[in-house]
Amino acid sequence: MPIETVNDCLECNYIKETIAKIDKLQKEVVTVGENRCISCDTSLFNPANNTIPVALYCRCGNLFTGLTETAGTTTSFFRIESIRCGRFVTLRLLVQDGDTLTATLRTMVLDLDEVKGIQCFEPITVELCTSAITPQA
Repeated sequence: MPIETVNDCLECNYIKETIAKIDKLQKEVVTVGENRCISCDTSLFNPANNTIPVALYCRCGNLFTGLTETAGTTTSFFRIESIRCGRFVTLRLLVQDGDTLTATLRTMVLDLDEVKGIQCFEPITVELCTSAITPQA
């Protein structure tokens, strides 16, 4: 039997598909609360975990970062919050304190057409915002 080749690489975007999969499965864990298997390519065995932290790399090869609440500091760890139009992802910034990642109140939107790479980390549990909070001026 001949080996089939994949000729649709111009039509697919594995990074977008991976981010969409993580988003969908994270939401299922939050809304259903059942034991779901989620991560880039491996399983999330603990149903309490609701986040797969990711780091993203821009087309230029640089690690994508966002400004945290602490003046002058940045983070490269994010939680996928939602995807719009199959192209724009809302990311919640995660800050690192020792070995622990914590969700911040800050989010940002990234154009996935500008993303060249994604790195997924071990699933964790973060407290999610359940009510609207207005930032103080």
